[in-house]
Formats: sequence, C-alpha cells, structure tokens
Amino acid sequence: MIVESIELENNVSKVVSQYFPQAKVQNIKVIESGHINATYRVDVFEEEGKEASYLLQKLNTEVFKNPNSVMENINRCARFLHDFTEGYPYEILTPYKTEKEGSFLVKNESGYWRLFNFVENTISLDKITTGEEAFQIGNAFGTFLFYVNGDNVTEYNITIPNFHDFTSRYAQFVKFLKPYDIKKFDSEVQNLILEIEGYSREYINLDKVEIPLRLIHHDTKANNVLLDESTGSPKCIIDLDTLMPGSIFSDFGDLIRTVLNPFEEDNFLDNNKKIDINIFNNLSKGFLLPLNEILTNNEKDYLIKGGKRIILLQVLRFLEDYLRGNIYYQVDYDKHNLIRAQSQMNLFKAIERTELSLH
Repeated sequence: MIVESIELENNVSKVVSQYFPQAKVQNIKVIESGHINATYRVDVFEEEGKEASYLLQKLNTEVFKNPNSVMENINRCARFLHDFTEGYPYEILTPYKTEKEGSFLVKNESGYWRLFNFVENTISLDKITTGEEAFQIGNAFGTFLFYVNGDNVTEYNITIPNFHDFTSRYAQFVKFLKPYDIKKFDSEVQNLILEIEGYSREYINLDKVEIPLRLIHHDTKANNVLLDESTGSPKCIIDLDTLMPGSIFSDFGDLIRTVLNPFEEDNFLDNNKKIDINIFNNLSKGFLLPLNEILTNNEKDYLIKGGKRIILLQVLRFLEDYLRGNIYYQVDYDKHNLIRAQSQMNLFKAIERTELSLH
C-alpha cells in the first residue's frame, strides 16, 4: 500500500467498511492536488472478487464548518444532473451513502470522511499552454454552469459565508489588521497591504452593479476539470465543496486567475510581461459559448472587471491566512502563503497591464 502510516491504513479501512462492509482495501494512494482536504484513491476487493476504485476524502472542517451542508449541495447537484437534465455531456461526481445509516459522511475520532466514484483514465492540467487547452477548460466550466443553473439556486446551502464577497472580506481584513502596528510587519507584508488598499476602492464599487444570483462552482481551477487521457476532452467537473449561490464573476475570475498564469500559483515572476491574449480569447470564448443565452448584459459588461476582483481577493486571502498562522490553506513551508499572495498580486498587475476584451 502507498500510505503515510499504518494508522492511516487502519483508519481508511474502517471508513470504507461503513460504505461497503464486505470490501477489503488493497491499495491507498495519496492524491497531492488541492490545498484544503486530504484526498486518497482507494482500491478495494468487493464481493465475489470484484475490484473497484473510489475517491476518499477527509473533509477539512476548519474550512467547511458544516460538512452536512456541503454534502447536501453535492448530492442535490448530482441528483439534478442525473435525473432532471438531458444531454449533460460529462460524468457526474456522485457521493456514496453509508450502508447502515444512509449518511454521506462518516465521522470518527479523526474527522469527517466521504466517498465518491473514482473517474478512471483521466488527467488534469496544472498549467495551460495552448489556446485549445484554454478553450476546453473554459467550455467545460461554462457547460457545467449552464446545466446546473437549471436548478433552483435558492435551494442550495451557503457552505462558506461571504466566500467571494470582496467588500465583506476586505472589511474583515481591515478589522483583523486594526490591533497591529503595520510598520512592525516585514516590508514584503507592508507592501502587499498597501497595494491591496490602493486597488480595493475601485473594486468595492462593483457591488453596486445589479446581477442575478447564480449557482456557482467557486473554484474553477484548470485542474478541477478531469480530461479523458486518450482524447483530451473534458470528462468530469470535480471539487464541488464550494458549489453554492454567488455571482458569475467568481467562476470567471478563478478561471483567468489559474488559466492565464504561465507559472505555478506560488511562482508568478513580476517580469512586466503581459498576459497571453490568445489564451484569454480562447478561454473566454469557451466559457461564454454555452452561457451566452442566459447571462445578462450587466454580467457580460462587467465580466472582466469582476473576474479581476477575484484575483485581488485571492491576494488578500493568502496574505491574511499567512498572518493568521496558515490555518486555512495547506502549506509546504512557513512563508508559503506569503509567496502565494505576492505571486497573485504579480498576476493581478500583469492582467491590469493587458487590455482584455470579450469577442
């Protein structure tokens, strides 16, 4: 088994047995992608020698304080796509219920666990290097949003309050900083605080624009689209923990934040280069193609500016988490979140230098 410890092996076996009492765990593989939850591929022998693979996750309840609300959203979305849509082109991430209690979650001394279908024969892209890749990723998320917004958005839970509410998050950040003497921070932190403050005024005003409430993914990183390893076409949209009501700006913003970044999330060098227009044009074209008929004029008119606000928000979130002691995002070293914040600010400024428009 590819595991971190015997303790983990025993824990996983106990959790899986709640879903499939007769199954015997054969292999456990850590899946490294993602900052929030602990994720594993679990291969099992089931009854009559049948082999199967599942995606097992330990949910981070420091982030998702009401795990049942998260699972209610994911299950509702899966049922809606299964039962009430025609023509949805992708596999559907579907949670399993436990055998005895019919729960989507197993709670034990180590936390909350859940089990999903494992989507086989797929790859994901951490970096987008071509216009075709950008189109595919944009189109996959646009298609997903088109279909799920056929459901009643008001029936979904808010899994993280004010998650992408820039005005609220900025006010929270200012309140957090109030007891501190900013001049005692390192110069890197001071510079970021001043830059966030300087840009924030323009983006707070965006709240005055009237836009519809949508069902939004809220984490549209390129690697949250699983691609068929043979054809390269989208196969499944994953990581639905933040699926909840919000604005279209959130998903377009996270798309441009991840897809337009030619470097790692924590390694964007401020080299004064502009963003690749070809990548942006293909990304926005793919995203809007399935959504054009349902988006309002205000959503389209402010899509780019609203998207940039999400990148600035991410700078703020990484910086605040660094100052709070890295309690939200998983980090590899002490200053990881500070480096992430600096990199996202460099990306934001690169996009600001580039004249972007929707075609």
